[in-house]
Amino acid sequence: MAQAGTEGKTTRTPRGVKAARWVLFALLIVSAALTLFGLPQLQRAVAAGRWPPVTLAAPPALLAVFIVGYAAYRIALVRAGRYTAGKTLVQVAVMLLVLGIVAGIALVPPDRTGPGQEPVALARPLASNDPDVRALGAELARHRPREQALAVASRLADLLDDSSPEVRRQAHATLVALAGADLGGEGPGAAARWRAWSRAAANVR
Repeated sequence: MAQAGTEGKTTRTPRGVKAARWVLFALLIVSAALTLFGLPQLQRAVAAGRWPPVTLAAPPALLAVFIVGYAAYRIALVRAGRYTAGKTLVQVAVMLLVLGIVAGIALVPPDRTGPGQEPVALARPLASNDPDVRALGAELARHRPREQALAVASRLADLLDDSSPEVRRQAHATLVALAGADLGGEGPGAAARWRAWSRAAANVR
C-alpha cells in the first residue's frame, strides 16, 4: 500500500520557475514588438546615419536573452519531471533557427534605393543659379545618409557666404546636424571654420 501511494506522487514545480514563466512571457512580447515594429525604423535610422550600426543588434540580442532564459526554464521543468527533454531540445532548436533569421535580417541595413531609383546627386542643386534650388539642396542633404552629406560638406560651407539668407540658414542647419553641434558658428569666418571641419570629418570616415 505504501508503494502504491508513492507511485502517484508528482514532483512540484519550483516556485522560482513559476515566476520565471511571466518574466519570459513579457520578454517575448517586448522582443517580438521590437523586431516587428522597431526594426524597420532602426534600419532606416542607421541607413540615414542617425544611429550607429551596432543599434541593429538590439532586436536579435533581446531575442537571444529570451532563448537563454527559456532554455533554462525548460531545463528546470525537465529536472522537476514536468516536461520532456526531447520537446525542450526541439523547441530551443527552432528558436535558434528563428534567431538566425532575425539576425540575418536585422544586421543588414536596407538599401534605400531600388533598381532605377538612384538618388539625385546633391552637387548640381547646391551649385544652381536659383537660390531656391540651392536652399532645397542644402535642406535635402540633411536627410541623406551621412556619407552622402559629408561628400558635399565643403560645398555647404561655401554656401554660408551665399547672398540668400535662406540658403545660408539651410546650409548651416545641415552642417550642425552633421557635426552634432554648432562647431563652426555663423557670420564672418564661419565658412572657413566649417571647411576645416569638413576636411577633418572626411579624413575620419
